[in-house]
Amino acid sequence: MIEGKLVDLVPFEDDFATYFEQWMNEESWFRARVWERREPHPEDAVKKFIEKMEKNEHGALIGFQTKDGDPIGGVIWDHEWTRVRKVDAILFVGDMRYEGTDEALDGLLMLLRYVFETRGVHRVDAAALAFDEVRIEFYHRAGFSHEGTLRQHVRWDGDYVDLELFGLLEDEWPGYEQITAQLDLQPSGIEPKPKPEKKDEKKNGSGQQPG
Repeated sequence: MIEGKLVDLVPFEDDFATYFEQWMNEESWFRARVWERREPHPEDAVKKFIEKMEKNEHGALIGFQTKDGDPIGGVIWDHEWTRVRKVDAILFVGDMRYEGTDEALDGLLMLLRYVFETRGVHRVDAAALAFDEVRIEFYHRAGFSHEGTLRQHVRWDGDYVDLELFGLLEDEWPGYEQITAQLDLQPSGIEPKPKPEKKDEKKNGSGQQPG
């Protein structure tokens, strides 16, 4: 676990794996991945994606949760280019109650903290669909610069949509403690959801693990 101001980064397992099948079939996931693909992701496809990211030597899937342990979503660093020391950054909010909150923004800041301050990258790339105002605002608040527009780059709901490109350099990153102090992050006060039963617990009916 890596502790932040409002959220903590945690391994993408246990509770997160339980939630991810639902999250991976919602629009927020597709907006984060900037594609229109909407066919359902069945359970085995979700497991394969998690396993693929676990084996990825140039990226990782990481969960983030509130201080109360309420799972919010995930962050991904991917396509690490070691010679240039750069990565792609992706944030997705699985629990849409947290969309646009400082908790979600802190998830992005925690990802930047990790790649800049632990992995020592030189540059972080990010992208957002032109209509995704919340994500674009987050990038600006986190210090990214808008570096260009790929015009009519994605098909979304039958229309062509621009893709906005952003970048952040290591000498532009003030450090996690400084930027969170500048932004004055505040908790949203959202009540944690009851934790769902794991599928093997449902099969037993008693909540006990198989013997």
